Amino acid sequence: MVLGINNRTENWKTARSLAPLFDDGASRLAHRLGEPVGTRDVNLELYWQGLRDHIHQAKDEQASSASALADIYRRLFPDLREKVKTHPGLRLPHAHNYQVTNGNQEQQLKNNLRNTEVDIVLESPTRLYIGEAKFESTFGANGQLVLPHQLLRQYVMAKILLDLIGCEKDVVPFVVTKQATRAEQVKFMICQCWMERSNLLTWKHIKEVASEA
Repeated sequence: MVLGINNRTENWKTARSLAPLFDDGASRLAHRLGEPVGTRDVNLELYWQGLRDHIHQAKDEQASSASALADIYRRLFPDLREKVKTHPGLRLPHAHNYQVTNGNQEQQLKNNLRNTEVDIVLESPTRLYIGEAKFESTFGANGQLVLPHQLLRQYVMAKILLDLIGCEKDVVPFVVTKQATRAEQVKFMICQCWMERSNLLTWKHIKEVASEA
């Protein structure tokens, strides 16, 4: 607290809550999310922009071009627009949402993917856990984007990145909220079998994991 004012910023609250989990605490959180007991080699990072940093590090413009990323997207998610369209509660305000059929949309897709940030990331030998942390805000939705829904965008980014680098790790999404959430994006992720219901955590769960010896 500075000047007697409570810091309500989600990034600050997330960093403060997750700080005790760096090093050996990361494996405890991974176990809570389904990682086999005994796995010790788990890395934890916050506010991760994996595709952006990979592109910067790899310096391979052809492999990470807009058209190359669009090809992976169309291969991995050929009917994502139709799936979202038929899910009650999720809106598609524009025709370009989840649609990548021309060069302009391909470039917009690349921009969406590069700018996608994941609050909490855990990497084990076989899995990549991607977590969205919420205190007071809701799950983001921006109809101007090709990938408008926040949780779906994070999942798509992670899957495309792993495909791009030739890594066969499983993507395991999770969320951390103040109380059990019934957000439509969460329902969609569960309906698609992309997220386990058991990986809907609260900040109480994080506190419990952090306090474990």
